[in-house]
Amino acid sequence: MISTEELINDCVLFQSVTPAEMEELLYCSETEEFSEGSRILDEGNSTRYLWIIKSGSCEVRKKLATGSEQTLATLSPLSVFGEMSFFKPAPHSASVVAISDVEVVRIPGREFDQMLKAGAKGAQKVVFNTVRIMSDRLRMMDKWSAEMAESCGSRTRNAEWHDFRSKLYSDWKF
Repeated sequence: MISTEELINDCVLFQSVTPAEMEELLYCSETEEFSEGSRILDEGNSTRYLWIIKSGSCEVRKKLATGSEQTLATLSPLSVFGEMSFFKPAPHSASVVAISDVEVVRIPGREFDQMLKAGAKGAQKVVFNTVRIMSDRLRMMDKWSAEMAESCGSRTRNAEWHDFRSKLYSDWKF
């Protein structure tokens, strides 16, 4: 099991958060346990929590057109998930399933919003660190997608990929 000190020292979400700021963040957080096979998040549902795994492992799974699920990633202790729906309320884009017994810390969106509104430095640092996490994930996705498009070897597929990337980076609407 991960200690509070390990959360501060080893979890990228809490990088540069002081012990006092961490106490404030943990005061509004909740701890929950899930047994192996439990669905922590379901694709299409909507909850506003930022989740940190304290112990155990989970898989991030995406529904396919066939109805089956594809595993996108395996998450281990200190991994963070739920950030997309946390910062922009929307249905979850994937499911998270416990592949062992799991203990998580989750930060509720409403309490976090109040901390931000009050100017809490720890909450501001979590936002900054989440942007870094999401940037790293987007960078990995870009690399993976480009490699997949290249492996298709088709000019049509490469043109589709180029068009997709162009739209992705130019058609932002908030």
